[in-house]
Amino acid sequence: MASESTRIKDSSNALRYLTAWLEPRSQDRDEAFRERSLRIATAIVTIIGLLSFASSIFVFRDPWAIISFPTLHVIILGGFFTGAFLIARGQVAASAQLVVLTSLVAATGLIILTGQQNSITQVISGIPVLMFVCLLGALVLPSNGIMPLSLISVVLYVLAVSVTQTPNSPLPAADMSQAFIVAAVFILLSGTVLYRLRLEFDARLDSMRESIQLAEEARLQAEEADRSKSQFLANMSHELRTPLNAIIGYDEAMLGGMVGEFTAQQSKLLGHIQFNSRRLLGLINDILDLSKIESGSLQVFNAPMSPHKIIRETVENMRSLADEKGLALTIEFDEKVPEVVLADASKLQQIITNLVSNAVKFTDQGYVAVTVGALDSSHWTLTVRDTGIGMPEESLDQIFAPFHQLDTTDKRKYKGTGLGLAITKRLIEGLGGTIAVTSKLEEGTQFTVVLPRAQIPEVSTETEQLHATEA
Repeated sequence: MASESTRIKDSSNALRYLTAWLEPRSQDRDEAFRERSLRIATAIVTIIGLLSFASSIFVFRDPWAIISFPTLHVIILGGFFTGAFLIARGQVAASAQLVVLTSLVAATGLIILTGQQNSITQVISGIPVLMFVCLLGALVLPSNGIMPLSLISVVLYVLAVSVTQTPNSPLPAADMSQAFIVAAVFILLSGTVLYRLRLEFDARLDSMRESIQLAEEARLQAEEADRSKSQFLANMSHELRTPLNAIIGYDEAMLGGMVGEFTAQQSKLLGHIQFNSRRLLGLINDILDLSKIESGSLQVFNAPMSPHKIIRETVENMRSLADEKGLALTIEFDEKVPEVVLADASKLQQIITNLVSNAVKFTDQGYVAVTVGALDSSHWTLTVRDTGIGMPEESLDQIFAPFHQLDTTDKRKYKGTGLGLAITKRLIEGLGGTIAVTSKLEEGTQFTVVLPRAQIPEVSTETEQLHATEA
């Protein structure tokens, strides 16, 4: 059993090594294509060459000579081994030239060895070999080297066939001429076709590169526009908030009687100003928070904190929202809830505020329940459940997208920017946690947050510190 397991492990390691070898290292697409072709060619020829060499020596017992099958195997293996070494050193062009040269030498030697029978069949059989060399050259050489390679192949073919002819048993001159013509036509035709295909490939590659470059430029322009937008929103924060806070402050002063008494109708109108000003301030805060989300830098400040204390205080501060709508707001702690966790208290407060206010907003009767529990020894949970209007199941995957709302009509009952849940999800992810939602129409919604007890998230994450709630 142990030896079988070892063999399986060894074969798996060999397969992984071979797969890694076939992957190009170059970042340039054209160079990577040539490198991949070279790596595949060297791998295949080396493996087949070793098997063929072993068969030639131990099975067929071919004799050694200056021009012999064993010598030819040594030349092929040596050339392709050296080519593989050059590829590993990053010298793709030198490796391509060496591999093609080795293939030419091997093809010429093969034609000489198989042409000793002085028959037209043996002479013609060398043509596919040289056509294969031309194909290999089209894959690994620059396009301007394909046609010269085809001409060299024709010359070497003629020389190789001529070497095999002896004065005692020559082929008829007419047959030789026909063989040379057929070889030249086939090899040059294949070289021409490969050259045209390579030009077409290079043209399409250049077109693709141009498209990629244009797309990259468009992406950079979009990112620059996005940064400009975020910078604009950041710069406008003071200009937008300052006069709005002034309006709210003056309205509060008038409602407080600092400028005299108002009639009931005047007080009602001032109350409308107060309500809509605060709603407008909330909308502006949401939009500004979105710009911070897109800036991509959330700073998390972890410290030991008591979830019991933070969650209870935050929920109690929001009880007035539930009381205004006649809703029951409950909070329950499981006995397994840890007494102390390592987290960012301010962000946890923002998460709870957003989820609870969102639950109250979409619940007209019934209750909103907050439950805190423990998932395992490393994580604890926060669940916010309501008896509100709920959502269709097909919409649950979209509710965390910025600006998403189920009702997009101008007469929708529940107003807002649609940023509250998107902000909440980013905050939870910044703390190293996850959020899930289950809901049914007219039956309510449940959000479940899972947070680590002591996991320290990265200081720089996808978002910046957010502090707004859904209006």
